[in-house]
Amino acid sequence: MTASTTPTAPTPPAEPRATAPTRARRVGREIAAIVSVGLAGALIFIINFGLSVDSGADDTALRFAGIFFLDLLLGLLAVGLVPLRRYVPLTTAILLAVAAALSSFAVPAALLALVSLATHRRTRDIAIATAVWLVSGAAAALLGLDLIGAPLAPVDLAITLAVTALLLAVAIAIGVSIGSRRALVASLQERAILVEEEQRLREDAARDHERARIAREMHDSLAHRLSLTAMHASALRYRDDLDADERAAVVETVHDNARASLGELRDILAVVRAPGSAESDHPQPTLDDLEALIATVTAATSVDTRIAVDTASLSPTVSRHAYRIVQECLTNARRHAPGAPVTLTVAGTVGDRLALTVRNPLPADAQTPTHAQAPTPGFGLIGIDERVRAVQGTLDITPGPDEFRVEVSLPWSISA
Repeated sequence: MTASTTPTAPTPPAEPRATAPTRARRVGREIAAIVSVGLAGALIFIINFGLSVDSGADDTALRFAGIFFLDLLLGLLAVGLVPLRRYVPLTTAILLAVAAALSSFAVPAALLALVSLATHRRTRDIAIATAVWLVSGAAAALLGLDLIGAPLAPVDLAITLAVTALLLAVAIAIGVSIGSRRALVASLQERAILVEEEQRLREDAARDHERARIAREMHDSLAHRLSLTAMHASALRYRDDLDADERAAVVETVHDNARASLGELRDILAVVRAPGSAESDHPQPTLDDLEALIATVTAATSVDTRIAVDTASLSPTVSRHAYRIVQECLTNARRHAPGAPVTLTVAGTVGDRLALTVRNPLPADAQTPTHAQAPTPGFGLIGIDERVRAVQGTLDITPGPDEFRVEVSLPWSISA
């Protein structure tokens, strides 16, 4: 019996650990982001500070200094919070949006946080962050909480909000585009992994199929000859009544079967050693070789052969399987009913079906192993059933009390 193996679902690949170069690149990117938004924020802060001085706002020096340091402090704090956008994107975007309403220094950091949030493509989170940005910006402009110091007129407020909304739309579009590209790359990578896994499973299945085929061929070809060798060798051991000529004939039979077994084993090993070699590259016996097969067993088993079939138009594949089926039936008969006569019938007509029948009487002690029995290889009738199913045939095994019968019906030809 061959052990059946149940294919297991492919194991998802483990999340790759960050290597030292990967961590270094991440740290480098974060430092570059912090430096970039810091420099951009400082530039905007300086420009805004210059505008506040040129505007000649009539604020007291104390109020001006307070707003100045508040802008600078919030800007530096916003720059420091930039790395958090990777871990809590919505919270970071909201905090920096509020900071941007009060600090020109914080605007680049807040825009970067919004871009990072948009890469996740969560509409609700993007809407919340955008609303917080617009509401806090409008409130700060109405209250005059910036370096210019004076509340904006309605027209100026509308223009400011329109420009801010346009700026936010650009940032969101950039973030969504980056997120879509990342999702596409991840999808392609996942698909490539699945394709690779499917290919591996197909290769494993092909290897398993090839192993099973080789094992079946080894059983079908070697078990027959080895069982003959074991039986004749046993005769040499237990038959004291053999004369010199009979003993020499048995020794010659053992020698011939051993040599033939070695040759077949070499052929099989040649297939194993040559990946990709087709089964058809190594000629296999067919029903045309049936007489030679029967000749190897008649010394130990009487075979009554009734063959009425013209193999010229028979499918080569069907003919090969039929030969192996007959070979296995003869081996089983010799193993389980040693010395009992075997009746073999092979019949069929062109365009019809090929019928094989193998019968042998069962001895009274059929369940008791004899010294002439070869070890059971483990395939036997299962191998016959596999070959019958391989060519869409039918198999009927009848183990009666006095006779064991195997009836096989195979199609005359099979579709390619």
